Amino acid sequence: MASIIKTPRPPREFLLLFPWLIISMTGVSTASGGVVSPPGVKAVNIGAWLVIEGWMTPELFHGVPKNALMDGTKISLQSVTNKMYLSAVNGGGSTVAADKSNPQDWETFRLWKMENSDREYKIRVNNDQFISINDGGELVATVASSGQAAVFQIISSTNNEGLIRIKAPSSVTANGKPDGSWSNSDPSVFNIIVDDKQMQGDSQLCSFHGAEKTVSILQDHWNTYIVEDDFSFISSHGLNAVRIPIAWWITKQNDTPSCHPPNYPGYQAVLDKAFDWADKYNLGVIVDLHAAPGSQNGFEHSASRDGNVGWDTDENINHTVQVIEAIAARYASRKSLLAIELLNEPAQEVKFAALKKYYSAGYDAVNRQVKRDDVYVIMSARLMPDGPTEIIEFASGLKKCALDVHYYNLYESKFQTMNADQNINFVKGDRASQLKNLIRENGPLVFVGEWSAAWHVPDASDENCKRFADAQMGVYGQASFGWSYWSYKNIDRNWSLKDMINANIISVPKN
Repeated sequence: MASIIKTPRPPREFLLLFPWLIISMTGVSTASGGVVSPPGVKAVNIGAWLVIEGWMTPELFHGVPKNALMDGTKISLQSVTNKMYLSAVNGGGSTVAADKSNPQDWETFRLWKMENSDREYKIRVNNDQFISINDGGELVATVASSGQAAVFQIISSTNNEGLIRIKAPSSVTANGKPDGSWSNSDPSVFNIIVDDKQMQGDSQLCSFHGAEKTVSILQDHWNTYIVEDDFSFISSHGLNAVRIPIAWWITKQNDTPSCHPPNYPGYQAVLDKAFDWADKYNLGVIVDLHAAPGSQNGFEHSASRDGNVGWDTDENINHTVQVIEAIAARYASRKSLLAIELLNEPAQEVKFAALKKYYSAGYDAVNRQVKRDDVYVIMSARLMPDGPTEIIEFASGLKKCALDVHYYNLYESKFQTMNADQNINFVKGDRASQLKNLIRENGPLVFVGEWSAAWHVPDASDENCKRFADAQMGVYGQASFGWSYWSYKNIDRNWSLKDMINANIISVPKN
């Protein structure tokens, strides 16, 4: 199909036959008896535009030192007095003491940087509790709520940035009396070891720069990273939709910049502009909630503060439903609205009962606001082998509903050693079989919402890259909802559909 947006045209009737399902190009009969048009989506993700991913846009983190102390920074602390590492006993739930000779999991801490301060932090331990001080003045890691955590000052030596003191609200957190010398006899002094594998998402950007500067950085990024010409390019190269990742704070209307909770003035206006461009160039828009409050997967692209998965509480779920309903209400009348994806890539740690509760409420919220048969609700599977199956069982019989699965030849060990032909054969065999097994007569439509031509084949020729991409488009083109490439732009060519098209490696079929 040339376009997702419905325009008057003579009806075309032809059939695609599958062993278990017959799809008419003029309508798909659902279990509940309604008739909606099958999308035939050929889309591209506009990643790293409205949700930051530093690996895709490293320029946003230029000037941020590898050892910067910001949200999510992992540190180990070695006492200069006894040469032992500070450790949360049993990983959390008990005391904290400098009594371990090697820094491992229990000796690694994650920071939450306090807004409007260069020195103040909350400290989280391996089992996700926060450090506080009990009535006896001891350091303990027993509180689960950040609101009960103590705020500590981390003070660096002016002569050696590897030496720090940690100061509690009312005292120095060390046994013995500090002498202020920064010498090996001072029990308040620690060597700090910073893990240089830093998260690089919205939370980290804001915690390093502060809210006002971050808004300035983001507004420049929003206005230059994607422009109207990009939507024109997408439309003119065989694609008919865009999937746009967004974050949960998009509905905020406060003009005061803030890191926590996040508030970046001008954010929603960028999505409004994307809808204008999509309307102009006849593209469908899939609004994808990529970052939910509390983080549904702990990844930087969910705007996690420290890698923790904390979304599935009643408070966060209710808040997320409100966000989804507000999005649906705002864009319900836009002709380019194609779908709202309720949540991207929930982790296996997310309780399925909570996910079902949310998906049910989110589905209802969208349908309260959108009274059209050409707008869909998309549900992403949990990141686990049986994730798609449990969504199929849950969503069977729902009208205008699609399951989102993501296929990459990257994140399993078996792909590390596959050559080009083995990767291509895997797509044509195993992936095709996986996809076929997901398409059920009474189940939701199936959407391959993310795939890429990135792989582990060193020095792959352009011809092999083309064969790999063509194989995936051929297989994922059988998905009953369609597919979306990750991503439109990236510093790595194989991750960038724009670059792959310009290099004549990918040519999207225009049928």
